[in-house]
Amino acid sequence: MNTSNAMTDEQTPILTAENLSKHFGAIRALDQISCHISGSSIFGLIGSNGAGKSTFLRLAAGVYKPTAGKMLYRGEPIYENAPAKQEILFVADQPYFHFDTLKKMARLYRSLYLAWDQALYEELLHIFPLKEDDRLDRMSKGMQRQAAVLLAIAANPKLLLMDEAFDGLDPVMRQNLKRVLARQVTDREMTVIIASQNLRELEDFCDHVGLLHEGGLLFVEELDKLRLSIVKVQVAFPEPVSETQLRELGLTILQYRTRGSLVEILARNSEQEIRQIMDKMQPLLLDVLPLSLEEVFIYELSLKSYAVSELLA
Repeated sequence: MNTSNAMTDEQTPILTAENLSKHFGAIRALDQISCHISGSSIFGLIGSNGAGKSTFLRLAAGVYKPTAGKMLYRGEPIYENAPAKQEILFVADQPYFHFDTLKKMARLYRSLYLAWDQALYEELLHIFPLKEDDRLDRMSKGMQRQAAVLLAIAANPKLLLMDEAFDGLDPVMRQNLKRVLARQVTDREMTVIIASQNLRELEDFCDHVGLLHEGGLLFVEELDKLRLSIVKVQVAFPEPVSETQLRELGLTILQYRTRGSLVEILARNSEQEIRQIMDKMQPLLLDVLPLSLEEVFIYELSLKSYAVSELLA
């Protein structure tokens, strides 16, 4: 499948996939994808079950060896690269603990990761309501995830990989986690890659988003640019105006429909361009409305003739 790149010219990629493929027998979990992910950023990886998100993260963590192509951390292959793995932490969708309490796990992480930050660990204990001596196997799913995230952040990685990061967390803990991660990106130049099916969790949080489907990377885009690439317009004119007239004036129309005297339009123009075009028609009413990230993806995918229900289910 076609692949995409996502990196601004002035930024250095911390993670690079080059024609990356991972096969499990006859199953092609990832098939020739290429992308660059910039440092000091939050990247959202979106796709349905089986799209290849978890496989991508495990390749980025060096758990899997690529079948073909390359997965590079700062330009170096990750698999069997011990120095790189000192700077990379992976939080799986189902956390696994080698010991029965958070205190023992913290002791293990402190011995393994040279950048472990004990002060940060103790600070996070005040943010996440966990007790060090409670048994991890008796904790709820959400509390186990908090424990896994707490340990990963306290290890002070340069690259943090999270599979379904917010799954099982209540709304308060989700916001706490977002604030903690945003601070780590700002203060410590951490890079965070979050794989999720939940677009709403990511749309106010990520710098870039990418969409995986059936092992292929459909596109990667800067979130603000993506969100502003399509707008919804509600307008009423004093006299009937045709779709053709608006197109001739420079409106890039994706969808056009009328409801009585009200015209609803989806357009690939900036709000400023739309207002300049519409002012020429002297509208009685004009509202330019932002779309949610989910709506933007749906219309982007419809242009590519993919079944949206399969991609975003």
